[in-house]
Amino acid sequence: MTTGDSRELPGWLGGLATLVALVAGAWGLWCTVIGFTGGVLPVPFIEVEVSGGLATGLLMLFIGEPILMTLAYWAFMLVFVPLGLLFARRPA
Repeated sequence: MTTGDSRELPGWLGGLATLVALVAGAWGLWCTVIGFTGGVLPVPFIEVEVSGGLATGLLMLFIGEPILMTLAYWAFMLVFVPLGLLFARRPA
């Protein structure tokens, strides 16, 4: 993988980003399932208990999950962009 100025990113960084994306997707799916069935949402630093139901699940699916995924995206971008800049190397 290359950046705009032809620097090469290490392969482990792409693998780690893929792993983080899969974990974030599973986390979002689990939040939606809890929205439909009821329970405590697995949101870090916040304890939110929902009763469950169709309306709560749909609210979580169309409003809650996009907000949570956007927050997770920006949090991990704050980590991965500096790592990419730190470990990127110019091709020989």
